Amino acid sequence: MKKIKLTIGALLITGVGFTTNPTSQPTKQELIKEITINIEDLIEFVKEDQYNGRMMTKELSETYVQNLIDVLSKVEDLNTVTK
Repeated sequence: MKKIKLTIGALLITGVGFTTNPTSQPTKQELIKEITINIEDLIEFVKEDQYNGRMMTKELSETYVQNLIDVLSKVEDLNTVTK
């Protein structure tokens, strides 16, 4: 759970960094790639937490993973639309 919060915090900080430096705005492709990598990391963190017994239940872990996979799928769909 802490890793999820840390990753979301890192995403927010990254977003703030992008908005404070207007001369080097990332492209949509770069942002989508970054989001994809972060979601994949989150999936691995949740699986690792489940394996180490840090999740409340196996069902909760599977629900998190499934929801993250759904979000990842939508991001990949967005990536194909923006190309």
